[in-house]
Parts: sequence; structure tokens; C-alpha cells
Amino acid sequence: MNMLPERYYRYLINGLFLFSFSLPLSKSVSTVALLLVVLGTVFCVIKYPDFRTTIFKHLRQPVLLPAFLIVLTAVAGLVFTENLSTGLTLIHKLSDLLLIYVTVAVLLQSAENEDEDYRISEKLLISFILGMAVLDAIGIMTFLGIIGTKQYTLPLAPIKVHHIWFANMNAMAMYIAGALMFYSPQGMVRRTRLLLGSFILLGIVCIVLSTSRTAWLGMVVTSTALAFILIKRKRVLFATLASLIGVSMLLYVFNPIIHERVSLAINEVRQFSSESVGTSIGDRFLMWKAAFSMFLSNPLVGAGTGDYMRMLRSYVAAGDYPSHLLEYNQPHSMYLYALATNGLLGFAALVFYFIRILRVANGLFVTRLRLSLFGITALAVTIHFMIAGLTDSLLSIQILRYSFIFIIAVCVRHHQTRPAGPLHIDTSKREML
Repeated sequence: MNMLPERYYRYLINGLFLFSFSLPLSKSVSTVALLLVVLGTVFCVIKYPDFRTTIFKHLRQPVLLPAFLIVLTAVAGLVFTENLSTGLTLIHKLSDLLLIYVTVAVLLQSAENEDEDYRISEKLLISFILGMAVLDAIGIMTFLGIIGTKQYTLPLAPIKVHHIWFANMNAMAMYIAGALMFYSPQGMVRRTRLLLGSFILLGIVCIVLSTSRTAWLGMVVTSTALAFILIKRKRVLFATLASLIGVSMLLYVFNPIIHERVSLAINEVRQFSSESVGTSIGDRFLMWKAAFSMFLSNPLVGAGTGDYMRMLRSYVAAGDYPSHLLEYNQPHSMYLYALATNGLLGFAALVFYFIRILRVANGLFVTRLRLSLFGITALAVTIHFMIAGLTDSLLSIQILRYSFIFIIAVCVRHHQTRPAGPLHIDTSKREML
């Protein structure tokens, strides 16, 4: 049989490790790493029939259809767009939902056996945390003035990573670290647990210094949702929720950064109510209103894929909205963006995508004890992404889009259940990954 040499499979997995580690640190490196893994996989599929058979057998993954429907509705929306170039650019971004998910999921499921599948998946998640830890360390050194010239400058945004992106990336990495601490054999090791706990503390500091209310909201809602999922005894649940509320209130009262940002948000809402514009939240409200107007203009299919800016320019030209809204290329809400450009069809596809992830992840957590790590990770990351997406178009941001899809691909897929034994990889010259 023409079997795939193990070193080739090892190269592909090592490429995924580079991709995972570089996700928080460099868009260029992560993109190149992904491209090399995809091209390498295509080469191996063409050259080695056994590997090709295995890969094709594993293409049927649980989130593949929902991701395909999102891309399909965007492609269909090209019929209504008046800006084909922008529409194609958006489809290129959305195609990541398929490319990254399929590549990562099928490579992991094509591992030699269940233990190897689990081990590689676990280490890929750790690799992502390590990359985030490096970025956090750079952020703290920047804030303290050890590197750069932005000592004590807020919001914290290391190496030109936007502070909102930085905070939400940290939140996703913290959920992974927490899941590893309680649901992973690696997390049971005392030294590993200490390192993961230290990272969580570092992440909390960085999220506070980021001043991102989007991430704060996502973490509050996600923590509350996880409490309902994990805690079965009502007394313990109510005590936990009361503690969360108490901690949140204490942070608001005694942490000057959180107090200032929350108070500013309340003040900006009041200003908008009195028809004052030009604030961060006021601009968001106006963009949401404009996006909803686009949806109402064609509720079923929207204005057309990629036509958000074209429609907004027409509204501004008509005097309906202030011109400074043109500085934003999306309405700061992935749900309203879907409604505006692809109507109810696009919105339904997006919601179906998230619901499918949550259902599969919950199944992994509830029914498959060994896979609880992946189930709870996917639940936490997805809930956070959905909540944060209310006030930002997260799928339009490469670093967040890549990271979310990667985590889902590692966690929400058909995990190995077959007994150990080579299936498609030539292990005559076995080497450890």
C-alpha cells in the first residue's frame, strides 16, 4: 500500500502547532503557516491514496454544513450587490469558516489512534495559550515602560493589536486554560496547573488594562452561563451567582479603570438619548440604526454581500447620518451586519452556525467524559463570541476569526473512537510528534 510516511504527517501537525502559537502574535506568520499546512495536505492527498481515502472519510464534520450555509448565503448575495469587489472580499473572509475548520478537523481525526488524537488536540490548545502568554508579557512590559514608549498608556494594545481584539483573544485563551485545569490530564499535574492559573491571572490583568467593555460584557455573561451549566445544586448556584454579582460590584466601585469605563458608557447612553452624537456608544447606536434600515429595505436577502459601505454612503449623502460614520467599515455587530447585507437568510445561517456548535459541544461535555475538555472549551468560547458579537463584527476581524474557527475545529468535530493501530500512516520509522 502507498501509505503516508509518518514524518509527513508530523510535518503537517507541526505546521498546526506553528499556526496555533502564532495566532495571537502575527497575522502574517499564522497565514503562511495555514497556507503551508493546506498545501501540504493537498499534496499528501494527491500522492498517497490511503491518506486520501482517510481524509475524504472524515470530511463529514458536524459544523461543516452550517459553515457552508453561511458562505452559500454570501455567494447568493452577490446577485444583489452593486460592489462585486467588496462582496468577493467578504466571501473570501467567510471561506475561512470552511478552510480552517476542515483542514484542522480532518487532520486531527486522521491521527493514528484515539490517544494520539487527544494528545495532539490538547497540545494545540496549550500552544495557543503559550502564544497568548507571550503577547500578554509584551503587553505588560509595554505598560511598565520596559519596552516601547507607551508607559502606563491605556488602553493596553501591544504590538499594534487593537485593544478590543487583544481583550477578546485573552478571554478565549483564559477559557481554554480553565478547561485544561479541571478537565485535562495535563491540568492535573501540579506544575501545569500552577502555570495555567498564573496565565489566567495575567490574562485578567491584561483584559482590565485593555479597557474593552465588549470583552468585559462577554466574560460576565459567559461566566453566568457556565455557572448554570456546571453547577447542579441550586444553593451552590445561587451562591455562585451572588458572588459573581458581588465581585462585579466591587470591581466597579474600587477599580478606577472599570469604574471610569462603565460610567462613561452610561453617560454616553444618556448623551445619545438627548440627541448628542460623536461618542463611541452613540456612533454604535447610529450604525445599528443604519444597518437595520438596510435590512428593512430588503428583509429577505439584505442589501447585498459587501454593500454595507455603499448603502451607508448613500444614507450620509442624503443627510440621514453624520459623515464620520464612514470611518467604520462595519456596524459593530455581526448580527446586524448579516441582516444588513444578507437579510434574514444570512442571519438565520449565522445563528444556525452557533446553535449547531453549542449543541455538539454540550453533547461532548455531557455524554463523553474524556471529551469534556473540548465540550466545555467550545461552549465557553462560543458563548463569549456570540455575546461580544452583539457589539462588534468579530467575524470581520482576521485574528479573532482565525482563532475562533481554530478552537472550534480542535474541539467540535468527530473525535477518534477507534482502537489503536496504523490506518493510513507508515509508522515503520516511528518518531514522536
